[in-house]
Amino acid sequence: MASMSELEQVRFVDLPRSEAEPAPKWPMVAAVCFVVVAAFGLSKHLGSSHSDPTQELSRVVTYKLVATNDDYFKAPTAAYPFLANRTLIEPFRETRLSLEPKPPSRWWISGPEELEFETPEAVVVLSKVGTYVVTAHPLASFEVVCRYVRREVRDLSAVDREAYFDATEKVYKLPIGTGLRRYGEGWKDVTFFVELHNRLAGARDCDHLHDGPGFLGQHAAFTLTFERVIQLANPKVSVPFWDYTIESRAVEISGRVESWRESVVFSDSWFSPFPVGDGKAVDAGRWAYASVVGRAWNVTTSRNAYGLMRAPWNLNPVPFLTRHNLTYGFSLSDVPSCTDHYAVVQQTVWSEFAIDIQYNAHGTVHAMIGGVWGADYVEFLDAIDFRKIPAQNVALEAFATQKNLWRANYLQCPDYCDLATVDCACSCPSLHQWISENRTRGILAMVSPVFFDEKYLTDKRNNDVSAQLLTLLCNGYDGMRPKTGDSLESASPLDPSFYPTHPTLDRLFHWRRVLGFSNTTWQNDDARSVSFQDAGYCWGHNDDDLLVWLDLFPDLPGPYTNAQLWDLFDPTSIDSPLPYVYDTFDWPHCVDAGYPLSLVGNATNTATSGKAAIDDIADVIVYR
Repeated sequence: MASMSELEQVRFVDLPRSEAEPAPKWPMVAAVCFVVVAAFGLSKHLGSSHSDPTQELSRVVTYKLVATNDDYFKAPTAAYPFLANRTLIEPFRETRLSLEPKPPSRWWISGPEELEFETPEAVVVLSKVGTYVVTAHPLASFEVVCRYVRREVRDLSAVDREAYFDATEKVYKLPIGTGLRRYGEGWKDVTFFVELHNRLAGARDCDHLHDGPGFLGQHAAFTLTFERVIQLANPKVSVPFWDYTIESRAVEISGRVESWRESVVFSDSWFSPFPVGDGKAVDAGRWAYASVVGRAWNVTTSRNAYGLMRAPWNLNPVPFLTRHNLTYGFSLSDVPSCTDHYAVVQQTVWSEFAIDIQYNAHGTVHAMIGGVWGADYVEFLDAIDFRKIPAQNVALEAFATQKNLWRANYLQCPDYCDLATVDCACSCPSLHQWISENRTRGILAMVSPVFFDEKYLTDKRNNDVSAQLLTLLCNGYDGMRPKTGDSLESASPLDPSFYPTHPTLDRLFHWRRVLGFSNTTWQNDDARSVSFQDAGYCWGHNDDDLLVWLDLFPDLPGPYTNAQLWDLFDPTSIDSPLPYVYDTFDWPHCVDAGYPLSLVGNATNTATSGKAAIDDIADVIVYR
């Protein structure tokens, strides 16, 4: 059944033309539009000016604009300021417009496109994002906003969800030449997205996408670039968001971490299930055996020693999309939760919000999906009598620590490995010298904040084990040859879960901007991938850095700076070219956990994330 919600918009109406004027002959558009907020606009109309004013006041009529669609019963949020007195219609979704209590004789729609309907009820399809005036002639006029709506992936209709994944599948499977011929010069394939992210996040000097204040804006730009591409295949779709705190809540309720990977999002036609048995390649569902670009030495500056388009530090030789349910032998259970997202929403200083949102609220999702195999730290850390909690945190942080060792030029990776070379691994050529010079503690502290704490450098009897830990992280022991699943490294856009994951953070960012920041100062030279003792400059994270994003908005071509992205992605302004909104700022699954529905206000749950054990040591945890 179609939805209807009321939005009061009370005003006197100046009609655009008298009834004696002939209406322009605008072309009609076939029905297929989407009312994001199925809403009423209200307007009052008075009778003839020659009438008795006292009688006129008794004959004021309030008109309601009714906009409905058959796809969604629940109307999206009106929390966006520009939707407080406007109706929202989504492009390319069939929408019925009617007027209550009296139908008009015709409809005029003016704005980015012009339409006319000579019927009491209009079935409308808008194909252009923007602001429109809808006139129900001769009775009332209303302002309408046309934007896409991003919904939680489970809240999409079955038809819309299939349409999204079908369009995404084309990005993965169509040869680039076919895509360009079929959809035009704007078409891009999955190789484009993987290479771009891998090149920027896998650079040797620093991470140009993560671990700094440019993270949110650049990932919003990345997602919008992807969204523009899939809309070439199907202009009705938009990228949904995956609220993975729903899975976290399922784990909390069941007490089983397996509940996370048993989620419907990992079904065959969505993200595909995790591989079973000893295999690491995704082997079932829509994304089974999704290919990694090989022989990439002349294709990109970031590739591993097997010539695969992966992070240089990740010597994973499997030529397909890979996942693993353990990380260095440990099972990760403390995934981003209602606690973490509530904490982020409370952060009102932009410079702190921009950094904090990347880690506890997000990063371990990539670890849960990607995982690490080929190096089981559980038995080794137990053998050296390492404390239990530090052992878990060292292991779960090790993928980032090894990346940081590589970026600091301590860990060196081979330029070439033959697929038959099973012992291929990155190593630290100067390891024995560091041990003899007692430099192991200092080096560990330079590459991971966990080692700021003495408990992470000593065993249960307080004996120094820093040399053993650094040797472990340098792959210096037999059998320590780590391979990382794709979601957990710089080529993460190969995993289809990547694209709905980051809008979850963008949604939190929208909500915080709607609520308002107390301080929006951009903290420059605050990139954390440069040094883990002192933040520094990394291109991509200062406000005036000119970025790689081009033509995100049709009338505002790039490239853009971070400061420009801040304005262009402003979710509070009707003048923003932002082509989408989120359907809700509610977290109903968090209510029974002790948090307010909107994550605003006092929580009755005082629990803190187990990841805080690391946060107590330092301000930063480096997750992807």
